[in-house]
Amino acid sequence: MWDSTKQLEHGVGRGDPDMALVQAVRSGNQHAYSELIGRYQDKIFSLVAGLVRDHDDALDLTQEIFVKAYRGIDKFRAQSGFYTWLYRIAVRHCIDHSRRRKRTQETLPLDGDALAEMGFEPADTSPSANPERVVVNQHLKVAIRNAIASVQEPFRTAVVLHDVEGLSQEEIAQIMGCPLGTAKSRIQRGRAALRERLRGFVEARD
Repeated sequence: MWDSTKQLEHGVGRGDPDMALVQAVRSGNQHAYSELIGRYQDKIFSLVAGLVRDHDDALDLTQEIFVKAYRGIDKFRAQSGFYTWLYRIAVRHCIDHSRRRKRTQETLPLDGDALAEMGFEPADTSPSANPERVVVNQHLKVAIRNAIASVQEPFRTAVVLHDVEGLSQEEIAQIMGCPLGTAKSRIQRGRAALRERLRGFVEARD
């Protein structure tokens, strides 16, 4: 098994923990790429599952993304972190998939902080939670999935990256290849679109 620590000790890849692995992959070391996959496959799958509807599609796309990254790893210039470069590939690959399939995408529910910022109360899943309240919150999750699925690109991706994946605005700007101000605007517009689409649900609850 290849040990990236040895190269890091000799200064290769210093500053980016992935660079030693990247350089080893470029030298033909497949074990190094297996280590990179191990580091990021769960995160990439989580991202993809948040952008496409079908679980099997998410699995297939995740594999395709790592194959695509492997074939293009010589193009990685380390101007950003490797994971940012990989996320950018994943986002673009999912968008291309959506265009090819011409179908509505569905995402995972937003986290509690994101819901609070949008004016919704996070779901209470504690054992003492009111059963009726739990049912209502489950309906809210479904409504959120459907609402996000209807939000246009690139606002949907921005919201998923920020509110589902928890990435910073700066990271999203790098991944989406846009200025920071544009990333912020896309997140805000995505959230505004969600609020508009969920208005009927909220009114029905009142």
